[in-house]
Amino acid sequence: MAGYAQLMTAHVVPLEKLGREVDLRITELGLEYAEVARAAEISVETLSKIRRGARARAVTYRRLERALRWESGSVDAILKGGVPRKTPDDADLSAEVEVETDPQTVAVMTILDALPRRVRAEVLRRLRDQLTDGL
Repeated sequence: MAGYAQLMTAHVVPLEKLGREVDLRITELGLEYAEVARAAEISVETLSKIRRGARARAVTYRRLERALRWESGSVDAILKGGVPRKTPDDADLSAEVEVETDPQTVAVMTILDALPRRVRAEVLRRLRDQLTDGL
């Protein structure tokens, strides 16, 4: 029975750590929960569940990373015992979180962020090539 308890605890602790990191970052940025949820395009309820240690979908984590100005993959790093990486443009913490309003742009960026780094680089290279060929 001790093995089962250890297995369950080993899984829960990283999610709780993620919740603490999310709370710390929200405080650091001086944002309200509703602002973060809106910027991440998730419900305040979903944000609250993540803060309490509940699991979420990968796309939700990617959106949350953008809203908190963490580099893509930061949530995965936290869940593996690491720390989040702030985006390079994080110098001005007083700046508001930019919210994409075009749903197609949001959808494309969500898909792009969810791709493995190698695939994402290839997609971006091809897009760049198409754009420069069209000029």
